[in-house]
Amino acid sequence: MTHSSNDAITAAGRRLRKLVILDRIILLDDQWAELRALADEVVEYGGIDQKEMLARLEAESGQAAAPVCWTQLAAEEITTKELIDRVKGADGIITCWTNIPDEVILASPQLRYLGFWTNLVDHRVSMNLARERGIVVTSIPDYGTDSVAEMTITGMLAVTRHLLESVANTKRGSWAYELLKTGKRVPTIDRIPQRILRGKKLGLLGFGRVGQRVAEIAQAFRMDVAYWSRNRRPEWEARGVEYKEIDDLVDWSDIFSMHLSPYAPEHIVSRERLARLRDGAIFVNTSAGRLVDQDALWDELRTGRINAYLDVYEKLPPRKIISELTSKNNIFTYRAAWFTQEAVTYKG
Repeated sequence: MTHSSNDAITAAGRRLRKLVILDRIILLDDQWAELRALADEVVEYGGIDQKEMLARLEAESGQAAAPVCWTQLAAEEITTKELIDRVKGADGIITCWTNIPDEVILASPQLRYLGFWTNLVDHRVSMNLARERGIVVTSIPDYGTDSVAEMTITGMLAVTRHLLESVANTKRGSWAYELLKTGKRVPTIDRIPQRILRGKKLGLLGFGRVGQRVAEIAQAFRMDVAYWSRNRRPEWEARGVEYKEIDDLVDWSDIFSMHLSPYAPEHIVSRERLARLRDGAIFVNTSAGRLVDQDALWDELRTGRINAYLDVYEKLPPRKIISELTSKNNIFTYRAAWFTQEAVTYKG
């Protein structure tokens, strides 16, 4: 566990008598040892079996049902009464995606610590009620900031430099540069698709921790950066990051990157806004799939008018569509942006 977790449990009072872990969490062996040393008794609930989770993932991948992700597949469907029974007598709880209803808090007068193994918690517990009951609530708001920001820039670079095409050509023994140097093929300048990031206009929709870190890296690449957020950031505007309204940001951007909360309005990037992107623009989403009209995005990508790097989707990644669109210089991963050694360590 991190020092912050130790400090939070210390702040909650004496050593914990009983710590209940409601969801499967990723910890290294030494982190598990440290966690178990914080309480007299540690009770773990691992969610569904790994094989069952993989089977459900495979079954869901071919359906167009409600949005689903790994965490949802790993979550058990339990009633509030069952949850109350699980945490009975616990003065500490650690959870990831299991919500803690008011009934659980009211039925647990001994509860002193509630730790969320994730970054967003307001929708999972009543913070006001927790404060009233003197419960220390912690989360890990910054665990993936650097990982997601770096992957966002990586995706931009991969698309602008046509990285997948270069890898494929190298495997085949075909190098455009060699053909150019030997004079066998001398293209006009507009037939060289590779570009650099310097001087490109980067529009950031959302400007929290990740958006700000992306802006910092982008400025090191000497990109022009603008943003939209519900809250203005004068300290960043003083550093040359311009504020724009959403539609103006869409019109202005060479690269348009999503960094909103997953609980921002659904399809805030609508079909109409996607159509406003300039020809040759790059659309990047490492935030949340539900924020984008995905069908409209597929239509735009099929035309080749714009390109994209995507790490999130409205549901599971649609493999047939991804296979089709990868050949058009689009890059697709799935929830890979946050997953690094460092991020897992920070979550510990």
